Parts: sequence; C-alpha cells; structure tokens
Amino acid sequence: MKKFLEFVPRNEDIDLVRIHRLQQIMEKRTASICSERAVLITESFRTTEGEDYVLRKAKAFAHILENMTIYIQDDSLIFGNQASRNFAAPIFPEFSIQWVIKELDEFDKRAGDVFQISEEVKRDLKSIAPYWQGHTHEDEVWKNTPDSIRQAEKQSVLHRGGISMSGDGHIVPKHELILQKGFRGIVEEAERQLKNRNLSEENATFYQAVIIALEGALKFIKRYSALAYRMAERETDRKRRQELLQIGKMCETLLERPAASFYEGCEVCYLVHMLQMIESNGHSFCYGRFDQYMYDLYIADIKKGILTQEKALEIITHMFLMNSSNNKVRPCGHTKFSQGYPLYSNLMIGGRKPDGTDGTNELSYLCIEAMNLTKMAEPNFSMRYNTETPRDLLRLAAKLIRTGCGMPSMFNDEVAVKGLMDLGIPREDALDYCAIGCVETGVPGKYGHRSTGMTYVNWGKVLELVLNNGMDPNSGIQLVAINGKMGAEVDYKTYDEVWEAWEKMLKFYSDLAVQCDAICGRALAVYDADPFASCFVDNCMQLGKTLKNGGCKYDVISQSNIGPSVVGNSLAVIKKLIFEDRKLTWEQLLKAMKANWEGKEAAYIHKLVNQVPKFGNDEDYVDSLVKDVFHSYLKLLPDYKTDRYGKGPEVSCYTMSTSNITSYVPNGLDVGATPDGRKAGSPLNEGCSPTQGTDRNGPTSVINSVAKLPNDRVAAGQLLNMRFAPGALAGDENLKKFVEFLKACLLKGIYHNQFNVIDTKTFLDAKKNPQNYTDLIVRVAGYCAQFVSLMPEAQDAIIARTENTWS
Repeated sequence: MKKFLEFVPRNEDIDLVRIHRLQQIMEKRTASICSERAVLITESFRTTEGEDYVLRKAKAFAHILENMTIYIQDDSLIFGNQASRNFAAPIFPEFSIQWVIKELDEFDKRAGDVFQISEEVKRDLKSIAPYWQGHTHEDEVWKNTPDSIRQAEKQSVLHRGGISMSGDGHIVPKHELILQKGFRGIVEEAERQLKNRNLSEENATFYQAVIIALEGALKFIKRYSALAYRMAERETDRKRRQELLQIGKMCETLLERPAASFYEGCEVCYLVHMLQMIESNGHSFCYGRFDQYMYDLYIADIKKGILTQEKALEIITHMFLMNSSNNKVRPCGHTKFSQGYPLYSNLMIGGRKPDGTDGTNELSYLCIEAMNLTKMAEPNFSMRYNTETPRDLLRLAAKLIRTGCGMPSMFNDEVAVKGLMDLGIPREDALDYCAIGCVETGVPGKYGHRSTGMTYVNWGKVLELVLNNGMDPNSGIQLVAINGKMGAEVDYKTYDEVWEAWEKMLKFYSDLAVQCDAICGRALAVYDADPFASCFVDNCMQLGKTLKNGGCKYDVISQSNIGPSVVGNSLAVIKKLIFEDRKLTWEQLLKAMKANWEGKEAAYIHKLVNQVPKFGNDEDYVDSLVKDVFHSYLKLLPDYKTDRYGKGPEVSCYTMSTSNITSYVPNGLDVGATPDGRKAGSPLNEGCSPTQGTDRNGPTSVINSVAKLPNDRVAAGQLLNMRFAPGALAGDENLKKFVEFLKACLLKGIYHNQFNVIDTKTFLDAKKNPQNYTDLIVRVAGYCAQFVSLMPEAQDAIIARTENTWS
C-alpha cells in the first residue's frame, strides 16, 4: 500500500511500521466514560466553598492534574492524556449533571456515539451528583430562561444544546507566546501584575488563578518525567528505552523555559490543547496556523543538523494521531446535532502572512503528508489558499482529498480576510486568520470563545410558521401571529406579503436567540471561568480578565442558522407557481404538503414543484431568492450586541455563519413537508450547500450559485460541502481538473469548500457491514468522523448528497 502522496523518505528517520501500529490503536479504540475528573473536582470544590469561582476553578484544575491517572501511550513519541484511558470522555459536573445520571444506563445503547461505562464509574458519578444538583451552569441557565424561549424550544425553532450545558471552547491560544515564554514566563508576568497596588479585586483574582493553574500544569508535566524514567527502566527495546529517557529529560524543564526544539514545540502544542480540554468541556480547542508558528523551530533544527524532514514528518504524524485519544460525551439529544465523537480540533496550513505575502513553507507540505499517514478524523485539517499559493501545494492537497478522507477543507484568503476587516479587525490581524472548530474563522490568540455555534435557529421551522400564521403544527404553540390575530389562517395576496411575513418571523426568533445567547453567556462567564485558557489570549493578561468577562481582544460571535437553501427554494415555488404562473392556489399547495406529497393530486403538485429552479444549478431566479434570505438576516445584525460589548474587547459584535454541524438532520426531523418539495422529517440543507440531491447541473453550477451569495459578509464561516465520484479525481488529468476547480472557487469568491470523494456503493456496504469500515472517514459537516460512528439518519444525509462528475 502506498504510504505517501509525494514525499519519499531518504533514511530510517521515520518508522512507518510503528506509525501503522499507533494508527490502528486509534482506529480501533473504544469510547468509554471516565469518572476521575468528576470525583477530583468535587473533592476540590468541597474544600473551597465561599471563595471566588475563578479561584475555585484554578485550584480544582491543579488538584485534578496532581491526582488524575497519567500514562504514556505505547509507540507514541507524544505524551499527554485527557482521561484515565485512551478515548475515554471525562465528566464535567460543574456544567451539568442531571442528564449524566439520567443516561447512565443508556450510554452503551445509543444508535451513534456509543460509550462503554463500568458499574464502578456509575457508582462514582452517582456519589458526587447530589453535591452539584442545583449548582451547575445548566441550572443557572434554566433559572434565568423566560417562558418565551422555552416555548420557542418546544416549537423546535430554537435549540441551545452545548451552550446551556457545557463549556464554550472555540479557542486558539497564542502559540507563539507559549513557545517563546513557556508557562514559567507567563507565571512571572502574572506575579509582576500582582505587585500593582491599583488592581481591582477581579484583576487580582484573575492573576492569582493564572499562577495556580500554570503551576499545576507544570507539576503535571513533571509527573510524566518520573513516569517516563520508570517505564525506561522496564523497557527491553533499546530504541524505545532511549525515547522514554528523552521524554523524561524533556519533561524536567518543559515549559519552564522556551521550547528548545521542533520536537518540544510539537509536544507543547499538544499538551496545551489537551490541558484546555481538561479545564473545560467545550470543544473546538484548535491549533491555528501550525506551519507558521512552528516554522522557526523546524528550520533552526534543520540547520543545526539535529532534525531531518523525515523525522519532522514522524513527529507531526504522532502528534496528529494523539488527538484521536481525546473524547467528549454529550447528552443523547445534543449528540444528534454533533455526531461522530467530534472535537473539531482544527489545524490549519497555508495562506498569507500578516504582511500579505504567501506563507507556504516546508511544514505546509509535511502536514498534508502527516494527515495522509494519520487517516483519522482529528485533527480537523484545513488549508488556506490564495492566488499566490504554489500549484504543487494545491496539487498535494487535491491528492489528499482524492483519498476520500474529507480533508483538507479549503478556505479562500481573499473572502475571509475581507469579512473580518469589515467587522473592524485590522488588516494585519485579519490576514492571520484561522479556522476555529468547523469552518468558523477568527484571529488566533486574539479571539474569545465561540465564534459560532451559539443558539441554533431552525429556519425551516421559521418558514413553516410563516405558512401557518406562527402556529406550530406539532406542538400547537403560537408565539407570534403574522396578521395580528392568534389562530387565524394566513391568506397571502402577494409575494411581497409572504416576504414581509418571513422577515417579521425571522426577526422575532432571531431576537429571542440573541436573548438566549446572553443568558447562556452570563452563566458561562462564571461556570466556564478558564484562567488557564485565558492567559494565552490577548488581552486577558493586560486587562486581568477571563475571556468570558471581556478579556479577549476581539469578541465576535454568531448563531447557527439552518436551512437557507430550503427557504429560498420554497420561496421560489411560492412566487412562481402561486403568484406568477398561477398554476396553484395556496389551498392546493398546503394540502399537498400536509399529505407529504402522497396521493394522486399531491404527486402531481409535487411534480410541478420539482420543475421550479433549485439553488445550486446556476439559476438566477432561485439564486437571487436565497441571496435575499441571507440579507434578511444580515440586516438584523447591527442591532445585536454581545454581552461583553463595551467591557474590554476592541471589537465586539455579531456576524453570520452557516456552520451548523449535523444539526440540519435533527432540525429537519422537526419540520413538515416544505414548498420546495422536501418531504416531512427529511434533512434541511447543510450550510450554504444545495439541498441534498437538488443540484443537477454539475459542480461548476454549484459554485456559480454560491458565488452570488454575500459570502464576504458571512464573516464567521460559510460552509459549502460537495461530494465527488471517486472517478472524477482518478488519474493525472482528472486531478488537474480538480485543481483548476479549486482555483475557480478562489476566483469566484467561494468562502470555503470541502469534499467527500466516496461512492454510494461503498457507503451502503459500510452501513451493512460496519465492522469492515472502521477506516472510512467522511466529511460530515465542517468536520470529519468515522462513518460507522454516525447515526443512520446522518449516514443517509451524506449518501443523499449529489455525487458530482465532470461533464
């Protein structure tokens, strides 16, 4: 089997046999629940009652690190474990505990994201649960949630999920700072700040918490030193013994000083990533622009003769593989929105540097090769590109995409940079953007929490309410009426009236969603107090504040809005068939939808509906309406403010994103048949992608349609997901066509594009024989996952995507 896309090793500095063993460990790993963190944080919190919550979190973090089980993974050059076992998910009772206890006996019976759990772990969690009841982030959120938001959730318009029951995540630390100063340098800075007699109580508490957290992390690292030496004493393989001794020696001073080598730098990056996930159970703790901040260490070691390209590739591959040892457990209901055990640990390469020149370097190529060797869903691998990106880097990225792993996803520098600059972010910082999680973008080391993924808003459901005067057919709840008469039927006389109703309904629920964001955000400011993660982000150390209290330089957030293509396609049907061509009456259309397009008359109407242009086929008629849908939301945003507005961040605002993970599947389950011909309960469209199977004119038509959208105003990430038949990329000539297609996306102003290159036959066989396809990695949404770990509904939604070929 071919191991490399382009790279050919010249010596024995890379052990492919060992990489394969480690890769197989990660591929075959079993998810489980670990109770250690829950027990340890409870122990600490019992001793710190009455103290400031930030200090309590810091002390608990240090206590966890001092007492949790540690291990060094067999065969791995990189160490650091989040829980007591490989791929075990820790529990975070400070955020939520009720659902954990409720689902204890269900974790191993799920349809997807299954977790094994022992009776001992169940006993541990039951024993600590009473301490947290009524005192969690989730409890605080629900205590402050008004009835209007609760009702909107019952209508299935709003969904909070993670922000109401877990940490926030979505952080990219300032890796350059950590590599250059180490933890000790930041501790010393905090100690200097504490000497300022004019500090407020909040500031002093923050600096004390930073010191406690970082000192705890330094002691944690030294635990690995002792462990590595003990393991070396027992090791019989000479090479492995030397590696363990090297780890032991490295850990004696690691992060007590600047990183001394490329190997140390990779270890530091992984440790910081993993430690953030111990502090908080948010996800999307990301690596940012790895090839940029690691390049100086790489080139220095190359020049010294202590590192070869082969060895660098081996180290990177080991670091990539270790990401698959981490895990997160979500409630079963939220798992439907976020399937495949995702952590969204985005690592990005390529793109322009802050001075505007292209930043491609040797590490850009090596990271693509490492991802090819990794063959796992983590890290979530992305690439920036522009008109100056070397063609051979694009070609190498295309060869990785051709393998079917779904990576890298591709980001357009010109569009993303403009979007950030239009928010008020200076050009130099905007040019340094990276992906934070799925496709959301921000400035590494300067952005606060969660650039996207706050409250989920089901636009398919909003449309359904427009057609029913605000009355939800499922729940019977009516919060707002179009004509002012509760319960009255809607009888629109013109298309303009329909559009006015859409805008009214959209504003009503968007306003509620922003209110919901603020409620969750205020609770997270307390319960997700994160001195460890905060001290690596500008301007927290300068202001003496955690991220959620306004410490970050840029505070930009967005919601997840699901279904714009479904809405636009539906409006096209209404406009054309009812008001322009007058082929249908309202009564006929609504009756056919209620019948879910079944029966003789409904089937005839369905045929008419399907003849109306659909988004993704380069048809101006419908594309302009989808564009209108985007603008109907964008015009609301200037009136929305984050909870940290005016409290520290230099830029604090709302923007738009179409990053909605797998939420388009469960959101679709809550929406009846829609005027575009979509059947009841079927998925909505994903991101800005066409609705599954409705794009029929080839890949060029898809990007022509998407190019008409206000992509540079969707500044938190515009998600386009496409599927190609494997034959479309087979051979040199087809690969060349695909590279040209990527360049066309660039010139067309497509914000982002990502690809599945797997045929339907393979997918169907994987559903039937999952044990044979543990290596099948697919692009789910803005992230990848093992196909066999997904729920059947998500698998079917992926299969339903149009399988593109070249015409």
